[in-house]
Amino acid sequence: MQLDYPLLLGFTLLWLAIVPTPGPNSLLILHLALTAAWRDVGVVLAGNLLAIAFYALATLLGLALLLAAAPSVRLGVYVLGGVYLMWVGTQLVRGGLARRRASEASTASAATGPQQERGASAFVQGMLTQLANVQALFFLASIFAAVGLLGANTTTQVVAVGIIVLANGGYLALLAWLMQKERPRAFYARNRGLMEIGFGLLFLVFGLRLVLREAVGWL
Repeated sequence: MQLDYPLLLGFTLLWLAIVPTPGPNSLLILHLALTAAWRDVGVVLAGNLLAIAFYALATLLGLALLLAAAPSVRLGVYVLGGVYLMWVGTQLVRGGLARRRASEASTASAATGPQQERGASAFVQGMLTQLANVQALFFLASIFAAVGLLGANTTTQVVAVGIIVLANGGYLALLAWLMQKERPRAFYARNRGLMEIGFGLLFLVFGLRLVLREAVGWL
C-alpha cells in the first residue's frame, strides 16, 4: 500500500502544534530530569512512548468507540487514571512538606546528586503516567477523524503512529536535556521542598480534572 503523503503532512503539522501542550507526561519528565540521571529519564521516557503508541494503535482499532459505548466502564477507567495521578501528586506533596520541615542542612544534603530510579519501576512509571491520561484516547480519536486518518490505509496509519512516537519522544527528550543543565538543577536543589509541593499539586490537579471530566456527566 502507498503512503498518503498529503494526509501525513497535515497530520504531522497538527501533531507538532499539539505536542508542547502541558500534561502529566511533560510534568513527569520535567521532574525526573531535575532529580534523576539521564539514563533513568530515558527509561521512563521509553515506557511513556510505548504507552502512547499503544493508545494510538488502540484508537485506530476502535477502543475509544468501545469506551464511548460503555459509559460505566469509561467512568471506571477515568477514575482509575485520575486516582493514580492524584496518588503520585500526594506522594510528591508529602515529600516536599517533609523536606520543608527538615533542617536546611538536611535538605541540602538530601539534594546532592541525582536520585536513581530502578530500571523496571521507572519503565512502569512512564507507562502508567501515560495510560492514566485516559482522555488521550478520545483526543486521539478526534484528531484522527479530523485529518481522515481513521479511513486511511494500514501503512499510512502505522507511519502516523511512528510520527506520534518520534514527535513526543523528541520534545520530551529536549525538555529533559534542558532541565539537566546545571542552573535548573541547582535552582531545584535550593528549593526542592517547594518545588516538590508544586509538582505534586499539579499532578493532583491533572488527576482531579480527569475524574471530574467524566464524573460530571453522572451527577
